[in-house]
Amino acid sequence: MFKHFFSLLILVLLFVFFSVQPVPAQEDTGTEDDLLQMYFTEDELVEVAARFPKPMIRVAENVSVITAADIERMNAHNVAEILNRLPGVFIQFNGRGFNQSSTIFIQDSDYEHVLVLLDGIRWNSIYGGMAELNSIPVQIIDRIEVIKGPASSTWGSSLGGVVNIITGNTGNSTRPKGLVSASYGEKSSQEYFASLAGRTGHAGYFVSAGSQSSDGFLHNRMYDRENIYGKFSLDLPHASLLTMTTGYSEPELRFFDWPESSFGAKGRQRHFWSKLNFDTTITDKLNINVNAFRYEQKFVNNYYSLPDNTSYYDDVSDNLNKGFGSQLTWQTGGHLLVFGGEFERTSYDDESNIYYDESWGLYLNDTITFGSITLIPGIRYDYLSTSADMVSPGLGVTWQMSEQTLLRFLVSRGFRKPYIYDIYKGGGSGLDSETVTSYQAGVESTALNWCRLKANFFEHRIKDEWNFDSSGSLYNGGKAKRYGYELELETAAWHYFSVLSSFSYVYTDYYGNKKNDDTYTGKLTLLYQHPQLFTAELFGRYMWWNEHRADNLNSDYGTMICDLTVTKEFQLSEQTAFDLFFTVHNLFDGRDYWISIYDNAHRWVEAGLRFNF
Repeated sequence: MFKHFFSLLILVLLFVFFSVQPVPAQEDTGTEDDLLQMYFTEDELVEVAARFPKPMIRVAENVSVITAADIERMNAHNVAEILNRLPGVFIQFNGRGFNQSSTIFIQDSDYEHVLVLLDGIRWNSIYGGMAELNSIPVQIIDRIEVIKGPASSTWGSSLGGVVNIITGNTGNSTRPKGLVSASYGEKSSQEYFASLAGRTGHAGYFVSAGSQSSDGFLHNRMYDRENIYGKFSLDLPHASLLTMTTGYSEPELRFFDWPESSFGAKGRQRHFWSKLNFDTTITDKLNINVNAFRYEQKFVNNYYSLPDNTSYYDDVSDNLNKGFGSQLTWQTGGHLLVFGGEFERTSYDDESNIYYDESWGLYLNDTITFGSITLIPGIRYDYLSTSADMVSPGLGVTWQMSEQTLLRFLVSRGFRKPYIYDIYKGGGSGLDSETVTSYQAGVESTALNWCRLKANFFEHRIKDEWNFDSSGSLYNGGKAKRYGYELELETAAWHYFSVLSSFSYVYTDYYGNKKNDDTYTGKLTLLYQHPQLFTAELFGRYMWWNEHRADNLNSDYGTMICDLTVTKEFQLSEQTAFDLFFTVHNLFDGRDYWISIYDNAHRWVEAGLRFNF
């Protein structure tokens, strides 16, 4: 326990050291006025809470946002590395190599509880509900919005939270703008990417292509991916817009070779998606959206014997998800009313049988403003072919106490539905949805003029929790309560130095079904950002896992793992810039892994360049 306390003490001392320094005049730093705004202002809009952009100070959910500029500065190669920076989000890396697989937990929820969306398309696999985060090229992302806690009154099955990934817009000028980037590191770890965006008359476009590959750092864990993506828009009469997105990504990776067990595993994925979206403004107060999508996933996992690599088992899953939706949004006076519906049909093909699932939902939410107080009621009805229908209400309140302080309160119900695989292949016949009742309260403030503070407290009461019986079949056999807090602190810049830090704690009570345990993490970013010199970012994460998330006999965790990235920008002209960057991964060569077959990579380095034009 002492090492846990010691790590937390180090974080606190760093907070104090960098925070108590006096803030000089703006001409010395150039960024204090921006930094000392609240975390979210009236001007910053977020889509994930209401499925329509609205100011974050009118959002009761616990939301974090990461922008394209943040992603570029951290030199991330996959979505998991990006989400790893957020408080309340716990990433379980499978090796910490170059773009290896990983799973996401929000406030210690199961990874199947977390709904991942890419431009509104549900990215979770029908094969058990896991979302493959290494299949999405990060360079196409404009921003990521994350709800921590249930969001079923808006999104349906999302007991643990929502990760809303929004891609970049099409171009707005006839002169194309683009990006060309390349990086190369140890073990032939390399990434190449190019994109182009522009406009011709009433039509806009954004197209990109990229590739990644690595020989792997430990246990022959190689990785390879090719991807293409396109977004096209067409301005139509009467303030209407038609947008089509389409993409293809094909990661291939070797999970591990494990000579001690004469066993190895590798996998290949295929992701092909497309969406057609139509927006029209009937009046300045009324907006209508209609959309349709198709998303195909294929997973081929091969398990083989060592040393002759003899294949003895292939696990094949061919999944198809398609559907459509419509939404009406009405803004008037102190109201933002959103009413919509959606239908999805999914199929799962294991090369022996094809299984089907249909679901549809209706949702209604409102944002009602009374001066400094905002009331946010919402409700959703879901028809589920795999289990009983669900009704998910929610009620939130925000209160702007002063110009420096905002309070948030939320009570909601949520659920996680069974996927086709759970019902037909996982032994879950008769399985019902898990449900949760959630209570949350939060505060953010800039009352101290040298920093921004944010805190969130939560309690999630889960019923009909899924468990495995002695034969390995799923059943609704228990309940659990997860409660804890998230703390964030960001300092103003002092001689171009600033600090962003967080600590998240979750305690889970299993009511006698399992041993109660806790999960906690401390995250620290030290940032030096000088516009005429360079940008340097040191990020570290300390993680302590709930024993049910890690193999206690074959794991090694509880170490601060740090990455350092240095970037130098060369402004060649008003419209062109050239960046050189250098990254040291696992700077202090720490050991941190949840199971020994996925022990993490040692220290490794890479360098690259980006050319924006």
